[in-house]
Amino acid sequence: MKGLWGKLLRVNLTDHTYAVEDVAEDVARATLGGKALAAHYAIREIKRNTDPLSPENILYLFTGVLTGTPAPTGNRFVAATKSPLTGSFTDSYGGGFWGPELRFAGYDGIILEGKSKAPVRMHITDDKVEFLDAAELWGMDTWETTERIKELQGKTPRPIKVLSIGQAGERMALLAAIIADARAAARGGVGAVMGSKNLKAISVLGSKRPQLAMQKEFMTLVKEQNMRLNKNPVTSDALRYRGTPNILLGVNAAGGLPTRNFQTGQFEEAEKIDGEAMRKELWNDGRNWHPCWNCTIKCTHFHVLDAPGYEGKIDDGPEYETTALLGSNCGISDIKAISLADYIIDGYGMDTISLGNTIAFLMECYEKGLIGKDMTNGLDLRFGNKEAWMAAIHAAGKGEGELGRLASNGVRRAAEEIGQGSADFAAHTKGQEMPAYDPRSGQGTALSYARGIRGADHLKPWVFNKEWLTSGERTDPFSTEDKPALIKRDDADSAILDCICVCRFVANELNLENDFLMLVNAATGFGYDLQEFLDIGERAINLARAFYSREGFGRREDVLPKRFNTEPLKDGLAKGNVAKIEEMIGRYYELCGWDDNGVPTKEKLRSLGLDFVIDILYGEGGPVETARAA
Repeated sequence: MKGLWGKLLRVNLTDHTYAVEDVAEDVARATLGGKALAAHYAIREIKRNTDPLSPENILYLFTGVLTGTPAPTGNRFVAATKSPLTGSFTDSYGGGFWGPELRFAGYDGIILEGKSKAPVRMHITDDKVEFLDAAELWGMDTWETTERIKELQGKTPRPIKVLSIGQAGERMALLAAIIADARAAARGGVGAVMGSKNLKAISVLGSKRPQLAMQKEFMTLVKEQNMRLNKNPVTSDALRYRGTPNILLGVNAAGGLPTRNFQTGQFEEAEKIDGEAMRKELWNDGRNWHPCWNCTIKCTHFHVLDAPGYEGKIDDGPEYETTALLGSNCGISDIKAISLADYIIDGYGMDTISLGNTIAFLMECYEKGLIGKDMTNGLDLRFGNKEAWMAAIHAAGKGEGELGRLASNGVRRAAEEIGQGSADFAAHTKGQEMPAYDPRSGQGTALSYARGIRGADHLKPWVFNKEWLTSGERTDPFSTEDKPALIKRDDADSAILDCICVCRFVANELNLENDFLMLVNAATGFGYDLQEFLDIGERAINLARAFYSREGFGRREDVLPKRFNTEPLKDGLAKGNVAKIEEMIGRYYELCGWDDNGVPTKEKLRSLGLDFVIDILYGEGGPVETARAA
């Protein structure tokens, strides 16, 4: 098989054994790796109602067909599992170097089953797979873990690549992330699942390279595409010099910048934390680049910390989501403090999006008198209190006190415990905290969040860009009529990027039909036509949605909290707007080929070649009737 190795490493952590298994060519052709392949395995192998933190749950670390190839931004991997945060399928992505290195070792992915009796780490060198004691690493943060593993492995032909969890993952905090090369696969509590298996880290060193069906044609395409990316104003200037925070003032102008737990959509000190401020104050005029493997865009920058106790440490970032949710959403405008917080949270191994959200939620609860100092570890947890904010971050990372327990497990569980109407302003859907775009600022963003399979999600698809930011053709952010079709189409397109595992930022210049279809055909020799290629994205979404439906979820969960449906935005260009999910959700289901509870129909599944899923959902004892009753 060309493009993909067609090889997966299946690991049984209970008895420290492994086997290399083949991916059937028809499955490879139908999925191309990444999201679709992970969902294909998950719905078959993870039994309904499995406890996400039990040994019976399975964690999939998969790459895509373009990972480790010369394709622009071919560097990503997915961590997929049943989420302990939401109870459904989750797929979280990381960039950096670990995914390509796994491909260089000769594997398309790793399947992690069972639970080790004691802390363990794995080391993979091509065909050699080792299970090594990790007792001395347990309790270390991800920075310390990475450095210690490199010391333990000794001199190697090239630097090894390390993927690990921090203290949050060890204790199975629901906001725990997986960290590799300072990049986080963070959403959905994937780090908690890794911790539940007593697996501290996986280090990799490979000597192979993916084999391409048409090497010359592939490299010709790569050269032309990189030239275009180096001329595009977004990928060659905005992202390259001002990083992802280059959009912050635009989001603020629209009224979509989360501020003080989404109470407003504009931050009065936004200019202090935008990309231009970071370019000047943190990133050496935007030239402190630390790009992912084989990336010409170079959106990630590093900042050399100077805070006491952290002098000389390197923070990669902060990114826009981190900046907004730890910054404006908590009333913090000190970008050096935000960068320090980013470094610390990556060390603990946590999701900066979810943690920033949860701390902001607790701040609002504290200011409203719903919780007292007995639940804040004695802190005056008000918006803008930088010392209390930083103490809350450490409490969450270490799990210290009532505050640490609440902050590290997300807003839904905190709201359930606090009560008193706090669920109305707990910014999440399905248990996953909202990203840094207020859903009241655009109906497409609102619908995207509400029906997101893994919870509130700005990347599946990133519709806020089309509503407010793009210099190309925009959609009216306030209309509801066109949003179901827009979300359905763009979600399927973005899912393809998650299958082939490239960064979404290339979509500022490259497209599926004229660029990625040609790259994939040159890599694999599969000879896809456009429709067959597009079907891969739909297949990925329907596999994930089927998993969601199988767990008993449906239309009841495809909603937003009360604040976003009833409290109009107070400022910005979207002032006065609220989310109108009920005007859109039924039509969205219809366009997707799902029933009125959001369950994929037999006809839809059959059209995508997913007959085995029909048996899972609709067979004797299947969950469809349960979902319909809900």
